[in-house]
Amino acid sequence: MREALILAARGRGYVEPNPMVGCVILKAGHVIGRGHHQKFGELHAEPNAMASCTEDPRGATAIVTLEPCCHTDKKTPPCVPSLIRAGIARVVIGHTDPNPQVSGNGIAQLRAAGIEVISDVMNAQCRQLNAPFFALTQFARPYVTLKWAQSADGLMGGAGNTPRQISGSESNRFMHMLRTRCDAIAVSADTVIADDPMLTPRRVPIIRTPLRVILDAHLRTPPTAKLIQSADASPVHIFTTVGNPPNWPGVTFHQTPTADGHLDLRSVLRELGTMKITHLLIEPGPRLAKAFMQQNLADRIWVIRSPVPLHETKAPAAPDVPYPAALCRDLGIDTLSEYLNPGSEVFFANAASPESQL
Repeated sequence: MREALILAARGRGYVEPNPMVGCVILKAGHVIGRGHHQKFGELHAEPNAMASCTEDPRGATAIVTLEPCCHTDKKTPPCVPSLIRAGIARVVIGHTDPNPQVSGNGIAQLRAAGIEVISDVMNAQCRQLNAPFFALTQFARPYVTLKWAQSADGLMGGAGNTPRQISGSESNRFMHMLRTRCDAIAVSADTVIADDPMLTPRRVPIIRTPLRVILDAHLRTPPTAKLIQSADASPVHIFTTVGNPPNWPGVTFHQTPTADGHLDLRSVLRELGTMKITHLLIEPGPRLAKAFMQQNLADRIWVIRSPVPLHETKAPAAPDVPYPAALCRDLGIDTLSEYLNPGSEVFFANAASPESQL
């Protein structure tokens, strides 16, 4: 199952909104086939593993991270019939599929065909791998990751929100790799005004081009911002409480309820869920980061810590992260720490996510 998890993780960024799935086929105590779901709309892990078999899989054991699918109203054939036809004798499953069209039905069909089924093997780790899939399928909202860089003295920028280069070149390349594995990237109007970002992955192979999102309660985004000026080529979505917004080409406005005078962040996430956004990467300033953390809306946090201090007494300080780190690793001169929120409704295990180990 550990090997199947490693295989499954190769699908991050390619398979969404599908789950990542890996499969290993054993016969007479040795591996005869391996496979994973490689791309949305293409074959799933089980048929890929069976196609790679070095000998007849009849009588073998299939170890798969997620319950094999059995429904037909989708792009690819169901996996349960292919396992039955191949003569697989036993199926070992990490966790059941939260999709109500499958949940438990795949297992029932396998058993009805006389196949032994063992379930819940490394259940928590398999579920954590697909926490974004659970977020969208069960809670109709994206998986939320906060990401920021901070200096050695805990600052996120210069005084008066003046932009400062904090992280090194290796960290910057790493974060662009993470961008291209997400469905959407969001910033606040404060960040648009201070940094004028483009929010596009650059200087890395492009897996997907994320949707660009601005959280702007009072519509302070200037029409001259790079995000707005480039919206014709790459659409931008703005969540605001202001009615009768301007007609900016390529920009979609979402009228959003207020909560204590600010955007209702839960409403924002629900709206993004209707758009089938699986991974939402938020690159916040300290105020937006605190809002997501205080409302328990951050599922995961990445912090890049520089060894270089800024020494600016009036600069904004990064919030403290109250969770234990799932991973710490060096990125050139910097250090990346990944934190998983144990209070999240899609927290299953404090296991480092595959993209944090790229």
